Amino acid sequence: MSRLPPARRVIRLFPDYSRDWPLWENSTPTWDVGYTTTPEMYGLSEALSGDITSWNTFWETHFNPENGWDTEAAAERWRVEGDAIAARLQGEVAAFADVQYEPWPLPSEHRRAQGHEA
Repeated sequence: MSRLPPARRVIRLFPDYSRDWPLWENSTPTWDVGYTTTPEMYGLSEALSGDITSWNTFWETHFNPENGWDTEAAAERWRVEGDAIAARLQGEVAAFADVQYEPWPLPSEHRRAQGHEA
């Protein structure tokens, strides 16, 4: 089996409990990367990797699945930072991937795909 990646990969950006990185990618028959991924797998910059860590930690600290966000200000801060991270991530992987941003604790209008338009 070939280990060649698909022509365009899709990196999903969304938080999940007990995960170090909110980065995900669906494997294909020719590209078995697992499901959870890391910044190293994409060659992300140290600055972006650090900001992704902070953003994910902030979510784990301020969002509870039963009660929601601890404050509206926390939700808004996380939203703004997530938008910026999604854009930066797309910039760093633009040569080989698109970013599908899925901030599921926020309303669906905040979800979007970034990058290559077919």
